Amino acid sequence: MKAVLDQLVEKIRQATIDPHPSENIYIENIFPAPIYQEILARLPKDNDYIYIEHPDAILPDGTKTRKLLDLTDNTISRLNADDQNFWQQMKAVLISSELQRAILEKFNIRMLERFGLNWPEMVTVPIFYRDLPGYRISVHTDAPYKVATMQFYFPKDDSQIHLGTSFHTRVGNTFPLLKTNAFKPNSAYAFARTETSWHSVQEMARHEAQRDSLALTIYLKGHEYDSSKEYK
Repeated sequence: MKAVLDQLVEKIRQATIDPHPSENIYIENIFPAPIYQEILARLPKDNDYIYIEHPDAILPDGTKTRKLLDLTDNTISRLNADDQNFWQQMKAVLISSELQRAILEKFNIRMLERFGLNWPEMVTVPIFYRDLPGYRISVHTDAPYKVATMQFYFPKDDSQIHLGTSFHTRVGNTFPLLKTNAFKPNSAYAFARTETSWHSVQEMARHEAQRDSLALTIYLKGHEYDSSKEYK
């Protein structure tokens, strides 16, 4: 998996920063092609996920539209036995100090603005998401305990290309759309959390297939997501 880590780091370093609304990057062919196909083949099954309770992910009739699964030793042990070794290796890549450093250094100016020279201890948490028809998330900047996020898109083809994350500017109390990332196979985006990192996801139509992704979120230590209570 060293080649996978090396490619991720190099792709991040080479990515062009879009400064609007705050620094973000978008990358295609983020994983080696064979690894991407293996990711698709080994994605968790529906019953491996847990539903979230966010109001944007609950329809008026009570239907829940987003599931998640954080990638930990505990949750990996619950996956299909044939897939566990692969996800253990991928977890090691995703939570590695090398990958965290590459993401933070990509947004070094924003990090210095927020923390100065003495950066706090941080924890990287990989979380699978499975979004279902009706899912949406309104414009927001992310909670202050999040430092940066890199989200990997996992579609099988280009049929959901319109379902990428959107970025917005703010004009008074309105949030004009700046762009929407293409939800393309084997692509990813990343951004540093700031007071202007406005983003959203448009509502998924009822005919849409599930939307699979993995968010790699860097949290301030002590504030990281942990699903262990959900599995007791």
